Amino acid sequence: MPMTAGFAGAVRRTLLVLALAASCGAAPAGAAVAVGDGAAATGETGADLAGLRIALDQLVARARPGGGWEFERRAGERVQPHTDPLRWAERLAAPFGLADWDLIVVRSPGTPAAILGLVAGYHLTGDDRYRDAAVRAADLLATVQMRSGGWFSEMPVRGAAAVWWFKWSVFRTAIDDDVTPGAIRALLAVWRLTGAPRHRAAAERGIAFLLDRQLADGAWPLVARPRWKQWIYRSFEDRPTLNDGATTQAIVTLLAAAGALDRPELIAAARRGGDWIVGAQHAPPQAGWAQQYDETGAPVPARRYERVALAAWETRYALTALVALADATGERTYCAPVGPAVRWLVQSQIAPGCWARFYEIGSNRPLYFDERRRAVATPEEAHQPYDWTGEFGIPHLLERLGVDPPGVAALAVRPRVPGDPGLCPGAAAAGFDPVVASNPRRVIAWAGSLAAAATPEPATICALSSGG
Repeated sequence: MPMTAGFAGAVRRTLLVLALAASCGAAPAGAAVAVGDGAAATGETGADLAGLRIALDQLVARARPGGGWEFERRAGERVQPHTDPLRWAERLAAPFGLADWDLIVVRSPGTPAAILGLVAGYHLTGDDRYRDAAVRAADLLATVQMRSGGWFSEMPVRGAAAVWWFKWSVFRTAIDDDVTPGAIRALLAVWRLTGAPRHRAAAERGIAFLLDRQLADGAWPLVARPRWKQWIYRSFEDRPTLNDGATTQAIVTLLAAAGALDRPELIAAARRGGDWIVGAQHAPPQAGWAQQYDETGAPVPARRYERVALAAWETRYALTALVALADATGERTYCAPVGPAVRWLVQSQIAPGCWARFYEIGSNRPLYFDERRRAVATPEEAHQPYDWTGEFGIPHLLERLGVDPPGVAALAVRPRVPGDPGLCPGAAAAGFDPVVASNPRRVIAWAGSLAAAATPEPATICALSSGG
């Protein structure tokens, strides 16, 4: 379908906001970070530009000189890797004093999310420091891009250069945790500032990777493993998935790219993903989505502690992607799943503004699992680390859809960057202070949340009447 000037403009306006707000290799699934309300730290809610400046100043101060951000570092110690390839590299090199690289974090909240927050901050404040830090980090992302066209969840670098051995030792490319999709959106955001061909070219290579790795049913897998490995044995990582935002963030990214690059053909790939999401929705009254599916569309388990269940966080991701598709294309068919799913989410709160990650199909009781796939009674008994409960960005989605369930409207509602589950109300009474926070990923999540809250969102055609 040809893209008219008005349609292209609508896509650009809608998806620029989505890219900044962020709707969300095989790192541990529990490595996400949660940031609470933080009102006690800033004294403000809503469009808090003073608080945003504080958070972005911290991002600038904590950035590596060569660009990018690392995982949390303990005093006097090296950053600890979270993936098997990097753990082995550290073990082999450290005894000989050869482990001299930095380890930038790409999984969200990570370097791409920091770039998007800084670009949004630059647009809001005009502070060149934010622009410069974003450009340095984007240059690094372009430099370390894998031969596949994507990125890994954590990547070793020296200065502003990739470590030579990495491309010969890691052959899987990460789609989940907004790794490759987030890097593409970050590069596009910086390209719109700089016009630099290197940023656009890297983004285009990433887009080509996403198109190549879209599954026949329209979904995306967690990671892109080498096809020869897939031929030898199949893994849950190869299956259609919503887990950690894999399919949904790919959709949001293709929509953003379609508008930014004037490439309407990318809408077709995003539609295929949306059609798969619509078809995978569970029947009412439990009209949510599971984390992962097989090729027949049936929910299946993933990691040992991720059994078959409906998933609140992944349902929110699915709804965000469908709303983005509806707004970008004007096709209200993508709004049809929204009302039933919202009703299920509202009815499934375990406390006002708080959800369990998993719910049993049939009974709808919250589920928590240990390493042996056994159901346990509480999140504390379940596998750790993992985000067993959270607000998962659901209150913000409900607010945007015009839904006002009891107890939720009184909460401080903010957008969440991918990978930030948020804390259940009451868990963040002390607030969040980015100046004293030790974990750079929490600062990235906080800055991204404030930047998105300060960026006006367009009305959505999927808005519901109060109560869903």
